[in-house]
Amino acid sequence: MITLKLLDSVSTIETNVNKAIAEEVNLRVFKNQQNLLQKCKNLISGWITSQPEIISLQSSDVMSLAGQFGLYPGQENSAISAIVSSVENSITVKFTKFTPKLVGGIEVNFQPNNFLNLLNLPQGIVNYGKGTLHWLDWLLTKGDSVIVVSYQYNPTTGLGRSGLGNMIGGGSFRVPPQFSGTQDNNFITRALIGPQQEQQIANIFKEILGA
Repeated sequence: MITLKLLDSVSTIETNVNKAIAEEVNLRVFKNQQNLLQKCKNLISGWITSQPEIISLQSSDVMSLAGQFGLYPGQENSAISAIVSSVENSITVKFTKFTPKLVGGIEVNFQPNNFLNLLNLPQGIVNYGKGTLHWLDWLLTKGDSVIVVSYQYNPTTGLGRSGLGNMIGGGSFRVPPQFSGTQDNNFITRALIGPQQEQQIANIFKEILGA
C-alpha cells in the first residue's frame, strides 16, 4: 500500500494549483490573441451573407431590396463586401490577465452599437441626378417608418436604376416589414447574436485554450 502525506494545507495547495492554472491560461491566451481575433473575423462573412436581407439584395427578382432601393447593377456586391469588411475590422479582443484567484477574462467585441462604421460607408448610398438615397441607413435604423411620401415602388423589369422597377406617384414607400431594422434589431444584430454564433465563438475559445 502506498501512503501519501500532504505537507501543505488544502488552502495552500488550492492556491498553488490556481496560480499554475492562471499562468498557463495567461500564456496561451497572450500567445494566441491574434489567432483568436482572426478566427472571429473568419466567422463574419458567413453570418452576414446568410441573412435574408443580403440574399434579397443579391436577387434579380423585381421585389428584391436591390430593386426597391434602386441600386445600380453591381452596387449590391461592392456594398456587401464593404459591410462584411467593416464589421470584421470592428472586432476587438480585450484580455485581462487572470490572477492567482482566477479573476480575469477575455472580452471579444463585435460591431459598435452606433453603427457609424456602416452608416458612413459610401457603398450604402445611391447617388443619382436629384440627390442621394441612404438605403443602408433605411435598412438598419428606420424600421417600418415611411421613408418616401407620395411615391410607391413599381416592380417592372427594365425600369429604374436597377432595371427591376421604379418609383411612381401615389402611396408611400417604406422598407418591407420582413426586412426592416432598428438600432437594436437589424440584419447585423441578427447576424451576430444567437445560440449558433455563441457556440461557434465558444468553440474558438476551447480551441485556443486547448492548443
